[in-house]
Amino acid sequence: MDSTKEKCDSYKDDLLLRMGLNDNKAGMEGLDKEKINKIIMEATKGSRFYGNELKKEKQVNQRIENMMQQKAQITSQQLRKAQLQINIKF
Repeated sequence: MDSTKEKCDSYKDDLLLRMGLNDNKAGMEGLDKEKINKIIMEATKGSRFYGNELKKEKQVNQRIENMMQQKAQITSQQLRKAQLQINIKF
């Protein structure tokens, strides 16, 4: 149960990072980033943009999950064989 909540929180954090304020730009230091991000989220929630961002985030997370499953299926023998093939090419 906690794992699901953590995934949900992480999902929201990732979305906020992409949609939120980038305060690394000139003149942005000292701004209340949390307050601005809250305003951005409230203004975009329910919009086509927000829906599209959710869709993209879901697709990225699905690709990551698929890659993690593929990684888990790789045996140490397969890994050694791949490393040897790479070493031969270089």
